[in-house]
This record gives sequence, structure tokens and C-alpha cells, in this order.
Amino acid sequence: MPSPADFPAQLGRYVIERILGRGAMGVVYLAFDPHIERQVALKTIRRELAPGETPDESAHDLTARFLNEARAAGRLVHPNIVAVYDYGEAGDTAFITMEYVRGESLAAHLTEHVRAGSRMGAPRALRWFVQLLDALDYAHGAGIVHRDIKPANLLIAQRGECKIADFGIAHLDSSYLTQFGTMLGTPSYMSPEQFTGDPVDARADLFSAAVVLYEMLTCVCPFTGTPSVVMQKVLNDTPPAPSTIAPDLPGYIDAMLMKALSKRPQDRFASAREWRDTLLAELAADNEDAERTVLAYASPAATLDVAPASGKSTVSGASRTWPPEWIAQLEARLASHVGPVATLLLRRASASAADVNALRERLATYLPDEAARREFDSLLSQLDAGSSRARPAQKISVDEVSDATRQLTTYLGPIARVIARRAAASAPDLQTFHARLLDTVPQQKDRDALRRAWKKNTTINHD
Repeated sequence: MPSPADFPAQLGRYVIERILGRGAMGVVYLAFDPHIERQVALKTIRRELAPGETPDESAHDLTARFLNEARAAGRLVHPNIVAVYDYGEAGDTAFITMEYVRGESLAAHLTEHVRAGSRMGAPRALRWFVQLLDALDYAHGAGIVHRDIKPANLLIAQRGECKIADFGIAHLDSSYLTQFGTMLGTPSYMSPEQFTGDPVDARADLFSAAVVLYEMLTCVCPFTGTPSVVMQKVLNDTPPAPSTIAPDLPGYIDAMLMKALSKRPQDRFASAREWRDTLLAELAADNEDAERTVLAYASPAATLDVAPASGKSTVSGASRTWPPEWIAQLEARLASHVGPVATLLLRRASASAADVNALRERLATYLPDEAARREFDSLLSQLDAGSSRARPAQKISVDEVSDATRQLTTYLGPIARVIARRAAASAPDLQTFHARLLDTVPQQKDRDALRRAWKKNTTINHD
């Protein structure tokens, strides 16, 4: 265990607490930001000591790649992408300030299974994989190709969500770091076009994601060996069907993975969204256990769970009977984004939602972008405005929900908006509302900080 003498006491305004990991380019520290009182991860490089990954790569190139990571990830705000907050320099050290994810890498999870001689269960693997596809769809929509999707760059948080990290070699639409003929990546997870130096687009990430899923389901990486051997395998060999290694896999897995591992980009899925929608449809058609995976993928912080025996939600509170014409219109709109799985998603959401806000929040997480969510909100508002049903009284004011959301976002990120609105829809009073939000914050010191902030405006003590 490194002692405090092994690392600096402070970088910029950040107080260093301990080392999280070391790499070829630098060190990742756990640090504390005193301005907003939260823990962060600091990824650093020592510019004058960094020799470069090739003899021709200068410290300037490494610093440019490092800044590229900050710019790439900094453009992305998604619950399944590690958030980047800041880029800074202190003396001869450059650093990126990132979200601190409590958990471990997918690589560590796979290593544990290999050591134990076991395999990761398909429901858990597919749940994480759908989250990965959702994050890739978002990143690709923002013009960013990661180009190094691998288990070591996927973090599994304590609450169960999968998050993409390390955009150091990402291809931004305006980046000069990714040029024709450049080969960057990790050989066992690289696409054929990355080896040949052909132009790389979002479908390269899908090939890499397919290698990751293959390994998750079988605990065997399909392309191994020396870099030259791996290159020959990726360019010329088709790995055995995963069911030959794990015979209990669902029947659709083989065809799906073989398509995604196609040598030619045009033979793969056209986009992460297409693959995600295809997988969700297969899961919905598979069996009741798979339905749990479908519902669980979108938000690890969601409170919705499905009991296989009854098919009813365990969410507390009475559900509402929704007019059939509402269901028909909402299903048609949702299907335009997620395909045939819309029927299942709407059935489950409507069975547990007590009011319009709850229904909106349950379905919003399945929509691909903000424009789609606004369009869906508009339709739901029109339906609600034309309904003669009385709307449940909102016991928490809009200002109280907005204030709580702003503060909760510091600790949970963008998902705080969903959690706060859901809690407000069913909380009988402000005390219960705050208590429910505090339960979603993992760290005790963060809960205490929130409690103190809320006590400034209320005499309620949430012990």
C-alpha cells in the first residue's frame, strides 16, 4: 500500500487521498474537491517523463491525446459514461478530473470468473451490454468513436451500472489525432479496419463491443496471442460460435455475435441503436427472466422491479387504469424508437405508474435522445390535457423538486432528475421526499452534506 509520501499532497485545488492505479503514462489518484465537497478521480501524466508509445511519439503528442480525452468525454453527459469535469495542469503534471466510480472494472470481474472456473450469467452480462450499447449510441450521436472498447475500460459501479471510461484515443469529428493509416487500440479488441489503417467509424466500436460480449458470455477472448498473431486472427479467422463454449446461451446469441464480428463494417449492425433494439426485442420474446433484464438495463437507480411469478411491479403505491386510446398512441410512438419491445415496456410501465409523471419517467429512459423525450412528453401532455380524469395532487412544490434535483445531481449525475421527479410523485410530504432521495446517495458523508443543505431551509431533521 503506497504511503502519502509516494504521491503529492495536492494538485491544483484537489487534495490527494490515495492512489487508485498506475499506468504507462501516469497515475490515477482519488482526490477531494474542497470547493464542492466531493470525491473525484484525477488521471495524470508527467509530461517531461512520458516517452511516448512509439519512438516517434513526443510528450506533446501524449499531452494532445490526454487533452483529447478530456474534450471527448467532456462533451458526453450520460449515466453509462464516466463524467469528465475538468482539465488542468500543475507544474509538470497534466490531469483530468473525472467522476469517481466506486466499483471495479469489467476486466476484474472476468478475471474472478476465470479463477473460479465459472462463467458470468447471461442475464447480468446482457444487462450490462445493453447499457454499453446505449452509451455508445449516445457517444456516436455526438460524433465520437471511442476506438478502445475493452473490459479494462468498462467500469462496474457498486450499484450495478456499467460505465465507459478512457476516451484517450477517441475519434472526435474535429480531431487531428485520428488520421488515415494510424493504428491505435488494444489488439485483442481492435476491429479489422483499425489494423489495416482504413477509415474508422462507429461500427469499429461495435466490433470491439462484440469481442467484449463474447468474452463476457464465455470467459474466453476470441482473439489472443502475440500482436501479429492477433492481427492475423482478426483479419482472417472466424471464432467458434459462443454456444460451443457455453451451451446454455440463448439461441439468438450466436447469430447476433457473428453478425457483429463480421470483417466488413457494412456487414455488421448499422448502429449501436439498431443492435440495442434488436437485443431488447430478443430479450422480450425470450422469457420472463429476460423481461427483468429489459426493464433493469435503462437505469440502475430505478426502483422498478418485476416479480417473475406474478408479473406485477413491486413499486409501492396504487397503479392507475389508463385509457386504451392512450396506450395505443403511446405504444406507437415508443415503437418508432425501440421497435417491437415497446409493447412489453409500455405494459410494464403502465401497470405500475400511479400518475402521468410516473408513467413519463418510466418510459423516458428508453428514448434515445432529448428530442425524442420532448416529443414523447408532448404527446403524453396532450393526452392528459384531454382526459377527464382528476390528476393526483402534487404534494411537493416545483421549486422544491428543482432545488433537490440540482443538489442531488452533484452526487448522482443526470439520473438525479429522474429519481427526484419519481420520488416527488409519490411522497406524502417534504420530509419523506428528502428521506427517499438521501437513500439513493451511496456515501454517508455525501448524505450528511445533503442533509445539512436541506436543514438550512427547513427545521426537519432526517436522521
